[in-house]
Amino acid sequence: MGKTVKYAFFTCTLAYILAAIPAVIFFATWGRSSSEPTIDVRGMLSALTLRLSEFVWWDGFYFLAFLVPWLASCCVLTLFIYRFNGGARRRELFSGLSIFIYYFAMLLVFAIHGLIYGWGDIAYNLIWLWPVCGFGFGYAAATIVERTLKPQVAY
Repeated sequence: MGKTVKYAFFTCTLAYILAAIPAVIFFATWGRSSSEPTIDVRGMLSALTLRLSEFVWWDGFYFLAFLVPWLASCCVLTLFIYRFNGGARRRELFSGLSIFIYYFAMLLVFAIHGLIYGWGDIAYNLIWLWPVCGFGFGYAAATIVERTLKPQVAY
């Protein structure tokens, strides 16, 4: 079980780092008129957590909202691998699926909220990209881990 937990944490950490790099670049350059890039941390965290960091109860600790999708993905990946381990190919799919699950759940929350309270001004027609991109980042991270760290995480 120890190798499974280490693999899940390392893979999910790498996946969220891979997702954070384009987010930092996007939020540092998008809509900026000055030559000096400024990173909108609150907006970036809001995008990476699908607005979870915008809840009022986070107060000044909104930056901790990033731990929710990361730890949730790690736990789901650990459970998947522990229960259904079947080799590198299956671990790669489970890594993508573990991140997909969080963003799909948030997509459902947005859909239910939109049906009950109205759709508001958010681009709901583009929100389906988050689960798809999350799966891609998870799959890419697992592929990198499987190819580079094979001896350390061999099962």
